[in-house]
Amino acid sequence: MQCRAIAVGMIEETYDAYKNSWASDGDISHELNKFDIPVWNDMSDDTKQAAIEYVYKNRHTIELHSGVVESWVQATAYFMIMDFASLMVRDGEPEIEIFFEDLDFMMDEDTLTDSDVQEQMGISKDFTNKF
Repeated sequence: MQCRAIAVGMIEETYDAYKNSWASDGDISHELNKFDIPVWNDMSDDTKQAAIEYVYKNRHTIELHSGVVESWVQATAYFMIMDFASLMVRDGEPEIEIFFEDLDFMMDEDTLTDSDVQEQMGISKDFTNKF
Protein backbone atom coordinates (compact mmCIF):
# COMPACT_ATOMS: atom_id res chain seq x y z
CA MET A 1 0.00 0.00 0.00
CA GLN A 2 1.34 3.40 -0.90
CA CYS A 3 1.32 6.20 1.73
CA ARG A 4 0.47 3.53 4.30
CA ALA A 5 0.46 5.78 7.36
CA ILE A 6 -2.15 8.07 5.82
CA ALA A 7 -4.25 5.23 4.40
CA VAL A 8 -4.22 3.37 7.72
CA GLY A 9 -5.46 6.49 9.50
CA MET A 10 -8.28 6.88 6.98
CA ILE A 11 -9.24 3.22 7.34
CA GLU A 12 -9.24 3.58 11.13
CA GLU A 13 -11.47 6.67 11.01
CA THR A 14 -13.99 4.96 8.73
CA TYR A 15 -13.95 1.89 10.95
CA ASP A 16 -14.61 4.09 13.98
CA ALA A 17 -17.58 5.71 12.23
CA TYR A 18 -18.83 2.26 11.18
CA LYS A 19 -18.64 0.88 14.73
CA ASN A 20 -19.79 3.95 16.65
CA SER A 21 -22.09 5.97 14.40
CA TRP A 22 -23.56 4.06 11.50
CA ALA A 23 -25.18 1.29 13.51
CA SER A 24 -26.52 3.66 16.15
CA ASP A 25 -27.93 5.99 13.48
CA GLY A 26 -30.08 3.10 12.29
CA ASP A 27 -29.31 3.36 8.57
CA ILE A 28 -26.13 1.36 8.09
CA SER A 29 -27.27 0.20 4.66
CA HIS A 30 -27.31 3.79 3.41
CA GLU A 31 -23.74 4.32 4.62
CA LEU A 32 -22.50 1.08 3.07
CA ASN A 33 -24.06 1.88 -0.29
CA LYS A 34 -23.36 5.59 -0.76
CA PHE A 35 -20.59 5.17 -3.36
CA ASP A 36 -20.61 3.53 -6.77
CA ILE A 37 -17.66 1.14 -6.50
CA PRO A 38 -17.26 -1.95 -8.72
CA VAL A 39 -17.11 -5.26 -6.82
CA TRP A 40 -18.28 -3.46 -3.63
CA ASN A 41 -21.67 -2.85 -5.25
CA ASP A 42 -22.10 -6.60 -5.81
CA MET A 43 -21.56 -7.50 -2.16
CA SER A 44 -24.41 -7.86 0.35
CA ASP A 45 -24.48 -5.53 3.35
CA ASP A 46 -23.47 -8.41 5.63
CA THR A 47 -20.53 -9.25 3.39
CA LYS A 48 -19.50 -5.59 3.28
CA GLN A 49 -19.46 -5.46 7.08
CA ALA A 50 -17.33 -8.61 7.29
CA ALA A 51 -14.99 -7.18 4.64
CA ILE A 52 -14.66 -3.92 6.61
CA GLU A 53 -13.68 -5.97 9.68
CA TYR A 54 -11.09 -7.89 7.62
CA VAL A 55 -9.48 -4.78 6.11
CA TYR A 56 -9.41 -3.05 9.49
CA LYS A 57 -7.75 -6.04 11.18
CA ASN A 58 -5.14 -6.28 8.41
CA ARG A 59 -4.63 -2.54 7.82
CA HIS A 60 -0.97 -2.54 8.84
CA THR A 61 0.08 -5.35 6.48
CA ILE A 62 -2.42 -5.33 3.63
CA GLU A 63 -1.11 -4.70 0.11
CA LEU A 64 -3.45 -3.13 -2.43
CA HIS A 65 -2.22 -4.78 -5.60
CA SER A 66 -4.19 -7.19 -7.79
CA GLY A 67 -1.26 -9.60 -7.85
CA VAL A 68 -1.43 -9.97 -4.07
CA VAL A 69 -5.06 -9.59 -2.87
CA GLU A 70 -8.52 -10.37 -4.17
CA SER A 71 -10.69 -7.70 -5.75
CA TRP A 72 -13.03 -7.54 -2.73
CA VAL A 73 -10.10 -6.51 -0.51
CA GLN A 74 -9.15 -3.70 -2.87
CA ALA A 75 -12.77 -2.59 -3.21
CA THR A 76 -13.29 -2.58 0.57
CA ALA A 77 -10.13 -0.57 1.20
CA TYR A 78 -11.21 1.79 -1.58
CA PHE A 79 -14.59 2.25 0.11
CA MET A 80 -13.03 2.90 3.50
CA ILE A 81 -10.49 5.40 2.20
CA MET A 82 -13.11 7.08 0.00
CA ASP A 83 -15.48 7.41 2.94
CA PHE A 84 -12.97 9.44 4.93
CA ALA A 85 -11.58 11.38 1.95
CA SER A 86 -15.07 12.45 0.91
CA LEU A 87 -15.33 14.43 4.16
CA MET A 88 -12.53 16.69 2.89
CA VAL A 89 -14.01 17.45 -0.53
CA ARG A 90 -17.01 19.71 -0.94
CA ASP A 91 -17.68 19.19 -4.64
CA GLY A 92 -16.81 16.15 -6.68
CA GLU A 93 -15.00 12.99 -5.74
CA PRO A 94 -11.62 12.87 -4.01
CA GLU A 95 -8.66 11.42 -5.85
CA ILE A 96 -7.52 8.48 -3.74
CA GLU A 97 -5.71 6.42 -6.35
CA ILE A 98 -2.37 7.35 -4.75
CA PHE A 99 -2.96 4.72 -2.06
CA PHE A 100 -3.27 1.83 -4.53
CA GLU A 101 -0.70 0.02 -6.63
CA ASP A 102 -3.46 -0.53 -9.20
CA LEU A 103 -7.21 -0.25 -9.52
CA ASP A 104 -7.76 -3.47 -11.43
CA PHE A 105 -10.88 -4.24 -9.38
CA MET A 106 -12.64 -1.49 -11.34
CA MET A 107 -12.26 -3.38 -14.62
CA ASP A 108 -15.02 -5.57 -16.04
CA GLU A 109 -14.98 -9.06 -14.56
CA ASP A 110 -14.88 -10.62 -18.05
CA THR A 111 -11.61 -8.79 -18.65
CA LEU A 112 -10.21 -9.69 -15.25
CA THR A 113 -10.84 -13.41 -15.69
CA ASP A 114 -9.10 -13.52 -19.08
CA SER A 115 -5.85 -15.47 -18.53
CA ASP A 116 -3.93 -13.36 -21.05
CA VAL A 117 -4.98 -10.14 -19.30
CA GLN A 118 -4.09 -11.66 -15.93
CA GLU A 119 -0.62 -12.55 -17.12
CA GLN A 120 0.06 -9.20 -18.83
CA MET A 121 -1.18 -7.10 -15.91
CA GLY A 122 0.12 -9.22 -13.04
CA ILE A 123 -3.36 -10.07 -11.77
CA SER A 124 -3.54 -13.16 -9.56
CA LYS A 125 -5.72 -16.05 -10.71
CA ASP A 126 -7.91 -15.77 -7.60
CA PHE A 127 -8.34 -11.98 -7.87
CA THR A 128 -12.05 -12.25 -8.72
CA ASN A 129 -12.82 -14.81 -6.00
CA LYS A 130 -15.70 -13.74 -3.81
CA PHE A 131 -15.41 -13.04 -0.09
